[in-house]
Amino acid sequence: MAKYALLVDGESVAKLDSQSEVRSWLAKYRDEHVEDDPSAAHVQIIERGALWWITGGKLVDRLQFL
Repeated sequence: MAKYALLVDGESVAKLDSQSEVRSWLAKYRDEHVEDDPSAAHVQIIERGALWWITGGKLVDRLQFL
């Protein structure tokens, strides 16, 4: 199971363990930012695999979690 790091405008804001946690976090973020970022365009999701500290992880399209 992959783990995820979430960034907003390049700043780390959360580290989550599952896709369902990412979906929940994004839903809450979108509710809180309905005026300034309703589509969560400022959020980057990094999938942290086995060697993430070497590779930096893999940027994942946020649309798969919306």
